[in-house]
Amino acid sequence: MNYTAIVPARAGSKRLPHKNIKLLAGKPLLVWTLEACVEARKIDDVILSTDSMEYWKIAREYVCSDKLILDYRDSEEEAGDTVKIFDYLKDKRAKIFGDRTGAFVLALPTVPLRRSTHVDEAISHFELCGVPVFSATTYGFPISFAFRVNNNGTWAPIFEDSPMVTGNTRSQNQKESYHPNGAIYVRSIDDLARPGLISLYDGAEAHVMDRAVSIDIDNEIDFKIAMALL
Repeated sequence: MNYTAIVPARAGSKRLPHKNIKLLAGKPLLVWTLEACVEARKIDDVILSTDSMEYWKIAREYVCSDKLILDYRDSEEEAGDTVKIFDYLKDKRAKIFGDRTGAFVLALPTVPLRRSTHVDEAISHFELCGVPVFSATTYGFPISFAFRVNNNGTWAPIFEDSPMVTGNTRSQNQKESYHPNGAIYVRSIDDLARPGLISLYDGAEAHVMDRAVSIDIDNEIDFKIAMALL
């Protein structure tokens, strides 16, 4: 089967301007993900999907590979603040993938510690289980303790059996919980044409990755954590 990686990197980050090209250990953030995809044994092509020709120029400077291809998003409809990458993949699949067949591997550029081996492992998982795959990792703290703060300052547990209510606060007694880490999504390209598909998690299996390689950069603190891990 053919595999096409797609790395979406808009230039319009609001919380951390130009986050996707901010230098991390001497390389622009998006380059870490592009390199992981290019170096993956199972990946045939790597598409950088961006609304910035500057980003494309930077990608070409750092990543010298015939695998690298540009998907230029030149309109508000394709690259506006409210555009979700899932909707873009579904609505513009013909533009993005052309006549390519097989499966796509979506890799968000904000997860720089994911390596080519992780990409190949996720693809192998996809091939073994026969259903779509998304990468995930464990929470750093038991979510059973989660609560909301009301307007009057009081708190309300999210779960009925919250240890804050039952008194069972021993952390070893709490069940492990997981969340998507944004590193890798693997799914058939043809599946994007399915009318009932509403998310990349629909019918998919979780591919669990170590928390040490799952840092997802959203702000300056995340950058510092990633630098420390590197």
